[in-house]
Amino acid sequence: MAAMKRYPRSFLQLITFGHILFALPLLIASGYVFFTLQVLNSHYRAAIEHASVSSRLSGELEEDLLHMERNLRRYVVLKDAESLNDYVAVRTEWQGHVGTFSRLSPLPEQILNEIQAQLALENDAFVVLRDTGSSQRLQGVIDELKLRSQNSLDEARLIMESQQEQFLKDSDALSTRLMLAAGSSVLIAFCCLWAIRKLLARLIGRFERALLRLGKGDLQQAIELDGPGDLRWLGRWLEWLRKRLLSLEEGRAQVLRHVSHELKTPLAAMHEGASLLAEEISGPLTPDQRRIVSILQSNSRRLQDLIEGLLRLQQAGHAAERIGFEVVRFDLTIEQVLETCRLIAGERRIQFQCVHSETEIVAGREALMTIVHNLLSNAIKFSPDGGCVSIALVQDGEKVIFDVIDQGAGVPETDKLQIFEPFYRSAASRHVAGIGLGLAIAREFVLAHRGELLLIDSPTGAHFRVVLPLSAPYLRIQPDV
Repeated sequence: MAAMKRYPRSFLQLITFGHILFALPLLIASGYVFFTLQVLNSHYRAAIEHASVSSRLSGELEEDLLHMERNLRRYVVLKDAESLNDYVAVRTEWQGHVGTFSRLSPLPEQILNEIQAQLALENDAFVVLRDTGSSQRLQGVIDELKLRSQNSLDEARLIMESQQEQFLKDSDALSTRLMLAAGSSVLIAFCCLWAIRKLLARLIGRFERALLRLGKGDLQQAIELDGPGDLRWLGRWLEWLRKRLLSLEEGRAQVLRHVSHELKTPLAAMHEGASLLAEEISGPLTPDQRRIVSILQSNSRRLQDLIEGLLRLQQAGHAAERIGFEVVRFDLTIEQVLETCRLIAGERRIQFQCVHSETEIVAGREALMTIVHNLLSNAIKFSPDGGCVSIALVQDGEKVIFDVIDQGAGVPETDKLQIFEPFYRSAASRHVAGIGLGLAIAREFVLAHRGELLLIDSPTGAHFRVVLPLSAPYLRIQPDV
């Protein structure tokens, strides 16, 4: 239930979500850039419009005051109503232009108050002219208005120029912010992409590791895949396959145990009978009869070795269930095995060149001894008389590496893929005694320790390498649910 909440229902939804997550920062950054450019464009257009209107009003206000002064002088000279009407018409235009100028934003309150004061001053003087017919005050007011209006226009121009400079600074700052926003969005987008790719790699890696465990025959650990629904569905089928393979393996092992046990009794009787014949208990034997009895004895011993080898292989296949892990001195184990192998090696003048140091490993004592014994026995069998077997034990971080190198003919290229298969014997090893189970049993015990048994390319002889973890791979058989 928790996995369903953490992950989408399918890989397709997860990938789609990843694409959306990747594109979302870019879309947000694009929207921010578009909105900011729109605001910047509107401010720019407003600034241009204000500058244009301000420039136009500056000329019109100055021209209006000149016309008002000219019409007022003509009225003073002619004292006619037409001149006064012309003054009133120009005055109305001037008032309209002043009102337009006052609406230019943003003008400070000081200039707005000055504009209102100019309008009030002219209006008071005009009322005096209209009521008394005296134009002297209005003439003085117009002269004053020309000066004060020019000052107001200059102040407004300076304010707009400062606003334009501020606008340019804001534009530069905005460009910097846009660059930062674009860069940050790209960085966030790639971080999201990296996170999604890592999540996918982790999910696929779990699936891959589960398949590798099945391929290597590790059937003890239950398979439970987390992730989207289709991956969990595959995990359930892999778990079903694991249980099925485990059941078949147990059935095969059981059949092998029964068959081996049943074969031992008649085989023992045959071997005992052949021995009695060889001892001539029932009477003297002819040379041909002795040869036949010898064939019976050798083949019964070989059959017995095969049956015992099958039992050991079956036990090695289930070693993970029974290994008692403890701290073991790997170097001392090698020395113990060498003591048992030196007698056989001495008969053929085979020497050992051993390089190791004190190394502790958490492993099964008997299993580790079997691994070392089988590899050394195999090296002695295939070494020429008077040859040398090289043994090395080194620690590499959290792993220990055990190498065994002989001076024999080596492993042919065509046999490298099958060398660890049970009962496999290459054409070059037909003359060497054995049943082909030593390497297979050693490999099963190595896998039980979560290690590797490798065949390394070597210019002369065969080079086998065992890689084991130093820490204990405690194996717990998880019960089937």
